Amino acid sequence: MGSKQTYKTIKELVFDIIRQTKGMVGYDTVTKEVKKRFPKSRWQKTHWSWYKYQTRQGKFQGLFSKQVKDNLAKVSTDLVFKRRLPVRLGKEESQKKIDIVKHIGDELLNHVRFMINEFAKDNSDLRFRINRWVYARLMQDEIREKRPVKQELWDSMKKKSCRKCGKKFNSLKGVEIHRKDSTTGYTVKNCELLCRPCHQSRP
Repeated sequence: MGSKQTYKTIKELVFDIIRQTKGMVGYDTVTKEVKKRFPKSRWQKTHWSWYKYQTRQGKFQGLFSKQVKDNLAKVSTDLVFKRRLPVRLGKEESQKKIDIVKHIGDELLNHVRFMINEFAKDNSDLRFRINRWVYARLMQDEIREKRPVKQELWDSMKKKSCRKCGKKFNSLKGVEIHRKDSTTGYTVKNCELLCRPCHQSRP
């Protein structure tokens, strides 16, 4: 990746960067080189996501060693988590945690959107159906995660009643699970069972 070396295409440049760094490279570094050598390029994150995917498990995977592909797979996460967050988060640390989640989420979304566009092309109906399918499966994942937590909370309750207003429950039907701390997930420690009106009134 010498400064005097010339590249006919962005693909040649990106492949050279990946090889020379042995896959230990991220979006910012690649983008800097692309912008410098191809200033008129419309390069963006979705392009880098595409190169990473195709290099690791797509049509270009045969051009790179397993080590390069493994490094490429983990480097983004390693860069994001290069600072360990404290267990108890103050205001500043909480913002850092939010920024990390946003960064990872944006990376995932960029890749998913790119792949949806690759498969859907100009078929808007197909794009809509794929979007809905992905959304529905992610929602089902969350439901599967909280279902056993809800059951464990129910089984541990001596008095089957809403934790806020005290309304008695006859069964789990209509009982809703509420996360006390909305920034963390569904765990027994972080959740409580409420009636629907109380759950809707919670912040």
